[in-house]
Amino acid sequence: MHDIPPPIADFSAPPPYDVAANSKLPTYEEVQREKQMEGDDTPPPIPPRPPIAAFVTVETTEAAADPENSLLGTDIMFLTSFFVAFLFNWIGFLLLMCFCHTVASRYGALAGFGLSLAKWTLIVKHSTELASHENSWLWWLIMAFGILICVRAVIQYLNIKRGWRLLSGTAQERLLFFY
Repeated sequence: MHDIPPPIADFSAPPPYDVAANSKLPTYEEVQREKQMEGDDTPPPIPPRPPIAAFVTVETTEAAADPENSLLGTDIMFLTSFFVAFLFNWIGFLLLMCFCHTVASRYGALAGFGLSLAKWTLIVKHSTELASHENSWLWWLIMAFGILICVRAVIQYLNIKRGWRLLSGTAQERLLFFY
């Protein structure tokens, strides 16, 4: 067996807690003063750059003057969320409902989901053996339900948009969270 030598004292280790706690360290300002007194030439701070505009936003003067209008959203938000929900089906619908906080985007997602439901009903009906003559009424019912969801969402968004200025703040928030 090899004999293990005794441990060698390491003097670079930090001091014990009681020694470190009782010693007073200089403050940041004191260290900066000492650096200036020593004549330490530090480079001057870099001035901040002006922000670079990555996206161009078009905002009407009416929307800029009215911060309450941010709850309603714009027609572009409605159309964008409609197409996202239509293309990405129920996943797009759920993501938009979770992450979009305007009435326009939520109703756009609902309309896109309704049309997506009708689209997938037609795709499944014409591409599988599930579509038989006995259950053709079921396919028409599901497709009609999807189109009804889409039309209802579009009409309700237009009605809300028309009467938005007449609603109180609590009624506007209620429309955002409850249909």
